[in-house]
Amino acid sequence: MAVANTNTENWKGRLRARGLRATPSTLATLQCLEQRGQAMSHDDLTQTFGDQAPDRVTLYRILERLVQAGIVQRYTDSTRTQRFALIERVVGLFECDNCHHVMPIEHDPALDAAIEIVKSHLTGHGISEREITLSSHGICPDCNRTQTK
Repeated sequence: MAVANTNTENWKGRLRARGLRATPSTLATLQCLEQRGQAMSHDDLTQTFGDQAPDRVTLYRILERLVQAGIVQRYTDSTRTQRFALIERVVGLFECDNCHHVMPIEHDPALDAAIEIVKSHLTGHGISEREITLSSHGICPDCNRTQTK
């Protein structure tokens, strides 16, 4: 499984800092999520890897460890497909109601502040949140253009 050298050393350090091993399959998974810049399903990752893909169980375990370590965010779309995206890039995900394309909602200071308000509200009610996921649904720009023609 070939791994692009862009950011590999950075990923190795970040994985080790969280107590994870920097295996070639884990590094390749992170590189794939980083290069694609969008939420990917298990099948999307497997297709991208092609013949170099780790077996299904190994990839599921890698993704689960990355979610638990707070490196990757899991999102379940309207078809109940789990998708994964790097946390550092996204604050949430948008899914089009027509084409079901899933797009990341990039970090923005206003959105980050809104999430902090939600965390504060929950804490004020004695709730210890584990994860807050922003999920948005509507019509994507491509489908909007198609509908207006």
